[in-house]
Amino acid sequence: MKKKSKKLKFIFPVVIVLVILALFLTPKIFESLTKHFSISSDADFYIVGYHNIEGYKLDDSNFKNVSNEKVEIVKGQINPTVKRAELSNRYLVFSEEGKPHGVIGRVTSVDFKAGEIKHHKTDDYAYTSSGSNPDYYFTSASNYLTTFDSTLKKVDKYIFEEPIILSDFSNGGNHLYFLGTDVKGDSNHQALNNLYHFSLHNSKLQLNYKEPLYEQPEVTYYFNNSLVRGNHLYATSSGYHKDYTKEKIVLGQMFHYDMNLGTKEFIDLPEIAPSNLFELKGDLVAIEHSTVYSKKIGFTLFHLTNQTSQFIDLSEFGFDVNKDSLKDVKQIDDDTLLILVANKLLHYQISSSSVLSEKEVDPHSFHIWVK
Repeated sequence: MKKKSKKLKFIFPVVIVLVILALFLTPKIFESLTKHFSISSDADFYIVGYHNIEGYKLDDSNFKNVSNEKVEIVKGQINPTVKRAELSNRYLVFSEEGKPHGVIGRVTSVDFKAGEIKHHKTDDYAYTSSGSNPDYYFTSASNYLTTFDSTLKKVDKYIFEEPIILSDFSNGGNHLYFLGTDVKGDSNHQALNNLYHFSLHNSKLQLNYKEPLYEQPEVTYYFNNSLVRGNHLYATSSGYHKDYTKEKIVLGQMFHYDMNLGTKEFIDLPEIAPSNLFELKGDLVAIEHSTVYSKKIGFTLFHLTNQTSQFIDLSEFGFDVNKDSLKDVKQIDDDTLLILVANKLLHYQISSSSVLSEKEVDPHSFHIWVK
């Protein structure tokens, strides 16, 4: 009887420890499991939300729903100002934050060929900004740049010597160009914007150089997101700051830097305070504008080659500039845009400058994936 009592005394704490471990590890195991969703051969594009993926076919200007699968994709929250990457014409890769704001987040990959969703919990998620090239997703916070591949494997991490805030960027190859703002500004300057040039050697990040992007006496320019096509860098610029009077001048411009010739220019846009860039087909990009300054929800269509532009105002659809925002813009063909704003999906015809149809979607929808 004494032996049995001693045995029970030994087993009981072991069971307690196992139960505690199970409670601690089970959520982590389930979180790391691959989730699955169905791919529809009839879908022209998908709308990705926090808790579902919907497939649509564009049928005579109307949206025909061909699939709707409930699956948890985002557990916390997405920072809408941070870029999402599309890799290898197959993967949507992005970062999410835990709730409340600032809790350790994760990186997520949605595979639109295999129908798989993978998550990777990491301190290195994109807290302030992100970037991409065709093969890698880059994340950043105040002092690092981290590389992830489409399987969410952390490939490399570069630590900056001084704190900087990077802007979202997009590059076409293994040479990365992006903008960074020094966190420490002197008493006469708001901040210094530098152009960083990194290269990837055997998937390792290597800093080649950094240089001031644009300098002018007595003023400091604001730059936001950037993209590189060939040897041409384009960045949105929302104006400048007078160093001595502290006055902020809000403008709407695209900055163009020909890195071969070394020439730099500002191109006027039809609306003020440009920020995020959405790459479309060919040389066409969509430029989001801050609703705080423009008081409008819409975007500019900008041609990189001939530098022409037009502003598309979506105010007539009853959006609230105080709470609604432009989430995504995609191009189906030369004349068709898909626009995701708040809980509405719009079908826009470029040639007629008009919206042909609209549809309400889940308010937590955040991305359009075009097949």
